[in-house]
Amino acid sequence: MKTHKFQQIRIRINTPGESVRYSAQTDKQYAHIKALFVSMPEDRLIPGSLLGLKVNNQEVFEDIHEVRMLTSGHQVAPNAKFFVFEERLEAAGSTVEGRMTDGGTPLNADMPGVPVQPQGYPYEAKIYLWLTNER
Repeated sequence: MKTHKFQQIRIRINTPGESVRYSAQTDKQYAHIKALFVSMPEDRLIPGSLLGLKVNNQEVFEDIHEVRMLTSGHQVAPNAKFFVFEERLEAAGSTVEGRMTDGGTPLNADMPGVPVQPQGYPYEAKIYLWLTNER
């Protein structure tokens, strides 16, 4: 059996400032969550975006944790992009849940009262969990 797997959780964001709850289960064949990476389709969507994370009802990140602390740009090597957990997080079919909040603002500063026509929405944010059987 493979010693690691990258499991993806997709979160659809439809409008600026939207807050979306997500829930998933980790693959039962892997014992631990080693690390996490958040991928956004455009760098401009990262500032102000927030991510909360719980594993088996145990809080890892509050809902106000900044996505910019959990992601990196194209100049970083793929394996170096991940936020590695210092504590041991159980996988093996664990429930992973939380809240993703978009950092965009629906305000139109140029023309108050006129609805904003946001560019880049809807989009899909992706959370990658690095699952492993290593000790």
